[in-house]
Amino acid sequence: MNDKKAKAGKRDTPVTRTRKKTPRRVPLRPPVEELVLDDFQIEAAEALKEGLSVIVSAPTGNGKTLVAEMLARNVMAAGLGMIYTSPLKALSNQKFRDFKELFGKNQVGLVTGDVSINPGAPMLIMTTEIFRNWCLSEPAQLEKISYVVFDEIHYLDDMERGTTWEESILFAPSHIKILGLSATVPNADEMADWISSVRGGDVVVILEKKRRVPLSTQWILPDGKIVDEKEAQQEIDELIEYNKALRHKKRWSGE
Repeated sequence: MNDKKAKAGKRDTPVTRTRKKTPRRVPLRPPVEELVLDDFQIEAAEALKEGLSVIVSAPTGNGKTLVAEMLARNVMAAGLGMIYTSPLKALSNQKFRDFKELFGKNQVGLVTGDVSINPGAPMLIMTTEIFRNWCLSEPAQLEKISYVVFDEIHYLDDMERGTTWEESILFAPSHIKILGLSATVPNADEMADWISSVRGGDVVVILEKKRRVPLSTQWILPDGKIVDEKEAQQEIDELIEYNKALRHKKRWSGE
């Protein structure tokens, strides 16, 4: 562990993009497409290459899934396996299609409550409930799995379904490391401390707060008109002043 990683792998400050670095390029879809990595992706990839568990918190559209893609390449190149979990069957189906296109149909399998496709593949996509069930009843199937990816790991804090994520982390075989992905996890450091305490080893937290894809806010008025935030505020201010004037008029007229 270097001085960038505090106890339990926590970072004191979010990853920024102000450091001057030579961009690192990795093949995305061979043979010609390449992607320039952001700093948080580079740091996540380096921590994963060290065999550490990692939590990546970054806004939607910033490229968290690319971290899982790079991990999958390294895992399969080493002759090992990994599991990618998601909270929804529909999302699992979509990830299966995406990763099958990326790595080839023989390298990726899908296991949900409804279907089982190529369950012996080195990269398996499944719902978190299926992974939890494997941990409890079929741990032998996880002997060659080196990493499990928890997409939307903030579900660990969900009042109704959080126990599934908790049990998955508690009962996963000890040799399996964790990659957690989320755009909304509010307590990544606390989560990393807990994972480290129940599984042992360091958990690196990598935060990225800057949005690659900026958000714009629009408002729909009662008449159906769509306005930006500034225009909406003007409408609200005018409505407040109108209501104040109306109340004043009623008070003086005795209504």
